Amino acid sequence: MTTPDVNVFLFNFPSPGNEMVVQNEDDSYTILINAKLSQDGQLKAYQHALNHIKNEDFEKSDVQSIELHAHEIDVSEEIISVPTDKFEKRIQQLQRERKKIQRALKAKRKELEIVSELYGPDYFEKAARDNWLYGGLK
Repeated sequence: MTTPDVNVFLFNFPSPGNEMVVQNEDDSYTILINAKLSQDGQLKAYQHALNHIKNEDFEKSDVQSIELHAHEIDVSEEIISVPTDKFEKRIQQLQRERKKIQRALKAKRKELEIVSELYGPDYFEKAARDNWLYGGLK
């Protein structure tokens, strides 16, 4: 493989990310590196992008495999091929847990409203300031 032309630009990414690589029409590449990264982080992002170019990842279609390989993560086929129903069951379990937590939060908010109505809206601020809420003697 011949060494391709590579253009590198530092760019303030609007969202999280380290780098982005684009293959240009003339078969050169443009690497955008997040300017918000430290110098070491920028260097690592540049090396990561170069590895994608060297491995000809732009010719491949399976993004997960590309990234696993780029980060040198070895994953067996058993781990990759998990039945969909397992994920669905886990998602349903997490949704039930979330609803339970939301109900508990709603109950606690109600308790706080009652305390505020009984003792005034600045009750907790005064209690914290006087330190008696946290075990102090005042």
